Amino acid sequence: MGRLPYEDHLQYVARCINIRDEDRQVCTKDFDKIRDYILTGMCEVDNVFRIIYKGTSLFGSYSNNVRIKYPNEFDVIFKLSIPFTKYINVEKDDDRPGYVNLDCEELMDELYECNGYNDLYNRFDQIVDRKNGYLRRSNLQWWLHNLIIECLDTYGNRIRGNWGDIYTLIYTKRGLAHTIYAQCDERSISIDLVPGICFGPADWIETRQSKKFINRCDQWYAVPKPSPGPKESRCHAFLICNPKVEHDLLLNRQNLKVVYRLLKSLRNEYGMKRLKSYFFTTAFLWEIELQDTAFWNNPLSILLEHMLESLAGDFEDRRLPFFWDRELNLLDVLSDEEIDEYAWKLKRAYQTLRQYKTEPNLTLKRVLSHFEMLETLASDFEDGCLPFFWDRELNLLDALSDEEIDDFAWKLKRAYQTLRQYKTEPNLTLKRVLTHFELP
Repeated sequence: MGRLPYEDHLQYVARCINIRDEDRQVCTKDFDKIRDYILTGMCEVDNVFRIIYKGTSLFGSYSNNVRIKYPNEFDVIFKLSIPFTKYINVEKDDDRPGYVNLDCEELMDELYECNGYNDLYNRFDQIVDRKNGYLRRSNLQWWLHNLIIECLDTYGNRIRGNWGDIYTLIYTKRGLAHTIYAQCDERSISIDLVPGICFGPADWIETRQSKKFINRCDQWYAVPKPSPGPKESRCHAFLICNPKVEHDLLLNRQNLKVVYRLLKSLRNEYGMKRLKSYFFTTAFLWEIELQDTAFWNNPLSILLEHMLESLAGDFEDRRLPFFWDRELNLLDVLSDEEIDEYAWKLKRAYQTLRQYKTEPNLTLKRVLSHFEMLETLASDFEDGCLPFFWDRELNLLDALSDEEIDDFAWKLKRAYQTLRQYKTEPNLTLKRVLTHFELP
């Protein structure tokens, strides 16, 4: 028996959803300019921020090279390193696994006694809780919020990109992130700026003893993520994170990131919009602990099946432990109905795709039905470029006129936008769906 088609079909999907190098270059260079414009401006308008700001670190899908479709969303930690950090007592929050409280009482005493830190002392006197000495999450966030507003008021909300495009900047605060939306005629870029208070290793953090973690856990961040738990202490809770270690662990594991992108495309097609990318990251991190490096050399079909089975099991058990504190269940942010729905969809995808491995006449169309592809195809026509699979220099759309390409791009986009809405309509009729397809 010859090679079965399923693996080739998955390779095709993987290539289609991957970010093109030309798109990556355009967005990345403009992202750099917009990020620096905001953070440099914050340094200019506030001396305290200038003192404690120590650069940025990318995290999330773009940093880990698992973003799909278009590289226009970026997640950034901007590092805040407070002088005399050793005087900040980083305490484990007993009511909230994965969270810490930052006791700044000794820090405030040190700042008060030392010359040259009046501005810093006065600022932290406003954001530290005077009753107990803990850093207040909301006070920190509102200070940063006001700095961004002042930066945009002072220097303007328009910036020229690397390629000459003029971006208009719109700022909004969402949860733990300060989000900058940048819009020009050609594209839009979204940047989530997340403040991270720097601190060193703590004995109680679960850093693992295996060789995969040696010399990797020296830098941690406390980020102001809203938390559950007792209301009276909620304002002092910061989530711990270590995006660099997570990034390094995901590196150099052959097909891991390809399968990650396939899972994200499958999630979108199955309408699991609350299945966060960080759930996938966490599932892969736990799997990395269990498997040797050679495991990730397996074919895409084997790895995709394995990860779908693992994720389905997590949702059926209603538990996905946070990698840095297994007492924190990441699925707690979902409702019981969402967990049940996603468990069923993941199990269904696992059972269906598992059968495809042995089907000699499996069509590409059947495989594509499990992945979000219509938007990708519409994007290809909008860009006027659909590379030949075996030679990317050959553009298949050259066989069409400009008018045909524009017409098909509009129709594909319209189909994508309409069908996407159908996923959430409880009273959707068969008649409405049939209008989009040619039947015999």
